[in-house]
Amino acid sequence: MNPVLSPSASLSVWRARARVRACALGASALLAACGGGGEASETSSGAAPQARAQAVVDPVTAATGTGDASGVTLAQVMSATRTLLAAQPAEYAAIKQALFGLNADGSRGPGTLGPLDWNPSHDSVWFSLLDTTQNRPILVSNWSYKGGNAGTPSVLAVAGTLPSGTRYAAFGGNPLGVRGNAATDQLMQRTIAWLTRRTSFAGLKVVTAHLPGTETYWFPHEGRTRSWLASTFPGVTINGITTNPATQADNRCDGDRLDACLQGAHLLVIGREQGPQAYDGPTVMKAVQAAQSRGIPVLYLHHYRDSNDLSGRLLEQFGLTVTNNYWADNGLQAFDAATLPAMPAGLGAVQALVDRLDRGTFTSTWSGCTSSYGRVGCSGDATYMAEFGTPAGALRTALRELDASGRAIFSTAGYRLEKLLVLLGDKYREPVSYPMSKLRHGADFYRAHFSDIVSFQHRPYAAVAKNLGNFSGAIPATTPALTRTVTVTLPVSGTRDVMTGLYVMPGRRIKIVRTDAGTGAVRVGINMLRDTTWVFNEPSGLDRPTQLASPRAALVAGQPKVVTSAYGGPLFLHVDAAASGAQTVTVQVSGVTTHPVLRDATDPAQVAAFQAELAATPTNWVGLATDTLTLHSTLPNFRQSLALYGGDLSRLVAETWSYTIQDTYELAGFNAATPGQYRLSPEVAAFCSAQGWDCTGTQHRRDVMQHVISDVHATCGSGCSGNPYDQDWAFQPLGWGESHEIGHNLQRSRLNIHGGQSGEVSNNIFPVHKRMRYNLTPAGLASPLVDRSGTGKAVFDTLKAAQASTDPVASAYAAIWSDPAYAANNSARLMFYRQLVEHARHHNPALGDGWALMTLLHLLDRNFDANKANWPAVAASYGFGTYASFPSSISGNDFMLVAASFIVGRDLRPLFDLWGVTYTATAAAQVAAHGRTPVEPLLFPMSQVSQIPARVGAPVRVNAAASYPSGY
Repeated sequence: MNPVLSPSASLSVWRARARVRACALGASALLAACGGGGEASETSSGAAPQARAQAVVDPVTAATGTGDASGVTLAQVMSATRTLLAAQPAEYAAIKQALFGLNADGSRGPGTLGPLDWNPSHDSVWFSLLDTTQNRPILVSNWSYKGGNAGTPSVLAVAGTLPSGTRYAAFGGNPLGVRGNAATDQLMQRTIAWLTRRTSFAGLKVVTAHLPGTETYWFPHEGRTRSWLASTFPGVTINGITTNPATQADNRCDGDRLDACLQGAHLLVIGREQGPQAYDGPTVMKAVQAAQSRGIPVLYLHHYRDSNDLSGRLLEQFGLTVTNNYWADNGLQAFDAATLPAMPAGLGAVQALVDRLDRGTFTSTWSGCTSSYGRVGCSGDATYMAEFGTPAGALRTALRELDASGRAIFSTAGYRLEKLLVLLGDKYREPVSYPMSKLRHGADFYRAHFSDIVSFQHRPYAAVAKNLGNFSGAIPATTPALTRTVTVTLPVSGTRDVMTGLYVMPGRRIKIVRTDAGTGAVRVGINMLRDTTWVFNEPSGLDRPTQLASPRAALVAGQPKVVTSAYGGPLFLHVDAAASGAQTVTVQVSGVTTHPVLRDATDPAQVAAFQAELAATPTNWVGLATDTLTLHSTLPNFRQSLALYGGDLSRLVAETWSYTIQDTYELAGFNAATPGQYRLSPEVAAFCSAQGWDCTGTQHRRDVMQHVISDVHATCGSGCSGNPYDQDWAFQPLGWGESHEIGHNLQRSRLNIHGGQSGEVSNNIFPVHKRMRYNLTPAGLASPLVDRSGTGKAVFDTLKAAQASTDPVASAYAAIWSDPAYAANNSARLMFYRQLVEHARHHNPALGDGWALMTLLHLLDRNFDANKANWPAVAASYGFGTYASFPSSISGNDFMLVAASFIVGRDLRPLFDLWGVTYTATAAAQVAAHGRTPVEPLLFPMSQVSQIPARVGAPVRVNAAASYPSGY
């Protein structure tokens, strides 16, 4: 936090910053003010000219200390970046020489350590380097002890030097407790020599802390570590004990004892153990950091396969994160240190990328790019991936991980390369004017793309492009910055994604502080967009920034967070359910504006305020929030949505609830925490009661907020499922695509026919049902919604032709189901599900219009999973009594045949045969055991799949001589 300054002090700081920015311009007329001129340049100062010159801060150093790139030039940042990268091989070589005895060129020499063996056990981790020039990999796995092969190379140990000059080393396991071979022991001796900068170990004083003892872990790490130290360095003092130091009690220097133990020490060896004594993270880290500030090096020995509070604090100090090594059990087998690269941790690729950005020497001809449903992707272009895609993707992952952790790197020591890359992105972003084309803009396209890759928000500054393309228009600089407090009621379960109605303006810093006293998880994020920038399409190409959705960083009560976004956008809170305690969260946000959000269309005051803001907002994003669905729409798309209803917001919201939300979730048989929000139809409730099914339990709970994004592009195609799902058209409550995409989120494998062949089909029961329901209203009867017109006749002709073949089942399968292409024969396949409904209506009046069958199938599917352990008691009531054990791998074909036959009360095998839907002998035996009358191979004529029951024709028995009736 910056100190409060007096007016005169504030003016001095302003002048100093102005001088730094002027120096960055490099103008000769300004050299005197930059300390580069004659002695008479500032006669009013009492300081000597030399002292004044020394007080001038290098522009790049100033920028890396603040995150503000405005006072530094692109050339200066690029020069500093290239200089830093160029120094890495020599610095890395010096460490490898010290630890392994390699030659200066990285080759083996007479004193090089022999091959290393070390299995750290599956209770270990490997490292990812967040501060990439501070950390040098010294052990990289070459063997998976679990897989019995080379595995995937992973960093098992690093050596590093803090900006203060103090050294540290971190190992993903404990080689002193879980030993390797003799060469590994020698490496540990050399590591301690490197850490302590000692050639003699006489009088060595070591502190061991927070290592698991015999009472907490099957490997007694602390005792073994002390024994190794005592036998390797005779006369060593450990935790203040010189005589038989290996035999002392565990935990002697843990917790609040650590600081006293470290007085006069030469080395701290520390792990992640937080018990059995009382543990206080800040106290431990205060002692560690104080020791490092005095030059005491740290040897960190991780144990177990995950992180905890203590390891998280230590890893943050070192600029590292860890990954569980349990499944791979990566280690070393005859590891040769000479195989380590000349440039550590992929920095060679970063160096090449920076060079190409500087020189503009990218060479891809884009010949490897491909189009999938309209979106061009270039991950298959080997040249592009080698020169840009792969190294830039690694940078994106690392920087977003830092942002997600809330680490304000520009106010943190270290992270030199990461800071320079972010500043480089700022300088490349400043002149960008979207759209950018990969063909027309050449190297500038790459530079613009890079500027998004390295965007970073946890800082007070961020450069903004000249325009933001179709993401958002310019927000006037005169737009006032507001302070608002957001209060959120915690969800009953899961996570609630809250649209705050606040908008972060591009390049303008905001301050966020959680003001409640709760401990539940609260994260903050800007934008809820997926990857909807179609970077490689032509001619529009990069028509807006990428990486628009920020990482979600945790808010800790009472700890302010300063964030600046290069893009801006709606601000969201992501709030977890409370285990106990306070049921609300309050967050104060300063520096924002608002954007239109409507939460209650029945409140005239809210509607009036929303309409007024809709007409005047400088933002491009509109929100419509209900209890279970939130619409995020561009302003133009929302105006189109509203125009469908003649500007009547109440109708738009009412039909969204009735058709997009309620109809969908009720058809799937869901209930909600709010009583009465969803209901089961009388037919479904009666069936559940008669069979003793649990149709109202928590396994049928649907409390998930469904987010819908109506944008310029979708992530894939025109609409792309998920949560959020996105679409490239204006939201329509009665639209087919809306319920199609939501339906994807509700699909169940047991309700799919021929597996993935119905992946784009079984979800379509939801748009079919809602549109049929609308067609039953007076407006729908007058002007019905029409879908898949003519499918009934086309399917009839296909089935009739199959009946004339020598193998009707195989012929029907070949004609309808065999094609694996995306959405092949969707209309015909969907008609199979629609015909199931009509058979239910025709054969079992208790199922009403027949749609109760679909609801009961969903309920039964969830009951299957909820009753695995109770299978023998429920199998018969589910219609699966001949299945002695739970059918965990039952196919959708078998499940649908048995379940639908049981619910309809008829043997549906003839219907499945008619449609080419095959099944196993086991399923056939179960249906036979039901003892129900087989259905005839009937088809119910209908002109379209959303047809109301009254306009469905009388069933036709399908055979080689049958005729399809006219009018359908």
